Amino acid sequence: METVVSLFLTQAAEAKERVALKTKRAGVWEGSTWGDWESRARAIAAELVAAGVEPGDRVAIFATTREEWVIADVGTLLAGGVTVPIYATLIGEQAAYILADSGAKVLFVEDAAALEKLSDSLASLSKLGTIVLIDATKGAPPGGLATRVTTFREMLAAGNARSRDEKRAVSERAAAVATADLATIIYTSGTTGPPKGVMLTHANICFETKVIAALANFTPEDENLLFLPMAHIFAKVFVMGAIRAGFTTTFAESLVKALDNAVETNPTVIGCVPRLYEKIYTVAGEKAHAQGSIKAKVFDWAVDVGRSVARLRERGEEPRGLLAVKYRYADKLVLQKIRARFGTRLRFAISGGAPLAKELAEWFHGAGVKVLEAYGLTETTGATNLNAPDRFRFGSVGPVLADVEVKIASDGEILMRGPNIMKGYWNKESDTREVLEESGWFHSGDIGAFDGDGFLRITDRKKDIIVTAGGKNVAPQNIENLLKQSPWVSQAMVHGDKRPYLVALVTLNVEAMTRFAAESGRPNDVAKLAEDSEVRARVQLEIDAANRRLSSFESIKKFQILPRDFAIDTGELTPTLKVKRKVVSERYRAELDALYLA
Repeated sequence: METVVSLFLTQAAEAKERVALKTKRAGVWEGSTWGDWESRARAIAAELVAAGVEPGDRVAIFATTREEWVIADVGTLLAGGVTVPIYATLIGEQAAYILADSGAKVLFVEDAAALEKLSDSLASLSKLGTIVLIDATKGAPPGGLATRVTTFREMLAAGNARSRDEKRAVSERAAAVATADLATIIYTSGTTGPPKGVMLTHANICFETKVIAALANFTPEDENLLFLPMAHIFAKVFVMGAIRAGFTTTFAESLVKALDNAVETNPTVIGCVPRLYEKIYTVAGEKAHAQGSIKAKVFDWAVDVGRSVARLRERGEEPRGLLAVKYRYADKLVLQKIRARFGTRLRFAISGGAPLAKELAEWFHGAGVKVLEAYGLTETTGATNLNAPDRFRFGSVGPVLADVEVKIASDGEILMRGPNIMKGYWNKESDTREVLEESGWFHSGDIGAFDGDGFLRITDRKKDIIVTAGGKNVAPQNIENLLKQSPWVSQAMVHGDKRPYLVALVTLNVEAMTRFAAESGRPNDVAKLAEDSEVRARVQLEIDAANRRLSSFESIKKFQILPRDFAIDTGELTPTLKVKRKVVSERYRAELDALYLA
């Protein structure tokens, strides 16, 4: 039976000289082969064994998405260990909680600044021994840690210098890894309460990568531009999929530079959360409209033509006659410029982690960027549903993957069963029993429905459903997605549970405000602009436009513009940019209450 270790060693043996990983160093993209990856991972594994890591022990990685991350990951697996990813954006207290809860024995950490976050908590982490500094060029580690801290480079050198017998011990560890063994414990983002560690086995990951690689038709010629955080199951499955299919993983310099990197590297596939697609959509529209009314009209016309073509292709048809002529001109004038932001080889992009607005999917498809929406959770090892490149439906998350079962409970909740379902939550048996039935059905907490052709549509989180004072059930995410399509709006949170009507908290798009301030001679101060009557009037127009597409009980009656955007470091967003409703509702309780006063 397959394990991630056996998949990796097979791939490394068969494709030893082919490029597996690409990183930009000193302005130049450099490739590392599968053979390079294997030798480095073996060196890391040898040092982990020497540091006392036993089969089943946890090794944590607290770092950004980078080449060293996946080398440490595979090295951990070769040593028989279990990888525990930690979001690089977490504050020290949150990261320390995961280290303590998982009982991690070794920690790979980005740099001295990231380690400094943990300095107050290290004394209480009794099981944590060796600390590995990935980037040692950005300052020295906190004092008193010299005997525990080594660098990634030193670890590689020491591992390569190990004796033949010590290196043989790694091979023996790797051969002993079984399908039922844990491969990783991924902690959920924790929109409510502390995060829970999701236990995923080698069998879970091998199954997931097998069905997705077949559906997406991945080959060794593919190249994935990776900028998702490796603590997210989405990114994890992408890297594991590369190990199965043998394609190249290219590490973007950052989320901000991802599209510039796409032009430089020409990937065939990318994956990201909807927030980036929303940003691209908003910026493209803003730039077009900033160039004058004529160019704005041409842009809007071209986009409308593209959407018409996208809807045809959704039905498996191609444009003909006058529409085909219009599309050629629309593509030449506008659409190819949008498409060029993703390079010249893109086969498709995948969206996951949160719902993608139907209009957004149509907009990208119309420009020739095929965005395929997927659905799944950490607990399901990623996707249970995925739109295929040749079979997709806008506004849906696609059909069910092969050999996975999905059904809708009587209350609308989505239940799943299959080889991709987690083993359970780490050290939380009662929490596991709450969501995982003995029969194998996992309760997702999401609400959805199938259409007549087997495409699943997600309407909302079960716990997020708003029940108004009039008894109407409202899915807030659908409304928020409409609002976030406005060039003026960055984030929106709809509120109204047990209230007579719906209201919204809105944050402003900083880029749009910067341009507005310059054009109108106002101070470039978002907090002051949030109180500006003209800004409020423009946001009101955007809310009115959204309301015209909603039922009366779903419409936003009042809103409040907040003086700053929601952020991860303020605790209002998860690391995957989802709004923490409970945190925001409590923090802005006074503002929400004021919206219900006469």
